[in-house]
Amino acid sequence: MPGEYGTGTLAPHPDKPLLYSSPQILARRKRLLKEARHMLAEGGLDGFSIRKLCMRADVAQRTLYNAFQNKDRLIAFAIREAFDEYSTFVRDRTDPDALSGYVGRTIAINRRNFRVRNYTRAVCAIYFAPSTPRDVWETLQDMSLRGSLSWLERRQDCISPWIDREHFTHSMANVQYSTINDWCLGRLSDAEYLPRLAENMLLMLVGAVQGPLALEASAMLDDLARTGSFTQSPEVLLTPPAEPRRRAADSPEETPAA
Repeated sequence: MPGEYGTGTLAPHPDKPLLYSSPQILARRKRLLKEARHMLAEGGLDGFSIRKLCMRADVAQRTLYNAFQNKDRLIAFAIREAFDEYSTFVRDRTDPDALSGYVGRTIAINRRNFRVRNYTRAVCAIYFAPSTPRDVWETLQDMSLRGSLSWLERRQDCISPWIDREHFTHSMANVQYSTINDWCLGRLSDAEYLPRLAENMLLMLVGAVQGPLALEASAMLDDLARTGSFTQSPEVLLTPPAEPRRRAADSPEETPAA
């Protein structure tokens, strides 16, 4: 069940490795993760109760702590599982190597956060909490890192020689999460959220790329300043698997973006 995320591996319980599994054990863990996602979508972290989660999943609290150590680790697994499932079924309809494709895809995916505010607030709260374990934090950061690092690797011929790609992608992830968090806290209105995210990404990119790509980033910033909106957001094709729906928030496509 551990997965390779970013610079480290997030284990369900670092002090109690899973030495064996059975269909019953895996089923209990699956129910816990699924119900955790439902509860986050319904009430965010403020309404999240381990006691309530265990009742809904029909799992003893001792079983939960043996499997996931603590609430933050369980929630991180639930969030990452939802993100990975969503990513599997997302397809771009534009050139993913183009600058407009890279920034636009991020904007298009973040647009879904309007439908899952509680879920998104929970992700940001854990990401910025000083008590969040490092491996849990790295797991959430990797949801943003992956797209940036992949794009930079494909466009490395346009990256300025003084740029350290790993450092840049970590900084980009922090900028994206900070912008999302400002929106979650009401510092940015719905109308300001996505244009500000595009602007912050482009401001970083202008200083990191060179040649035609730098000129393109500058032109996109000019267009953003003139129109007040990001007009190059591509269509994102979503083909999720069929899944029974109990509530509107249960839909698999409605998972937070970073």
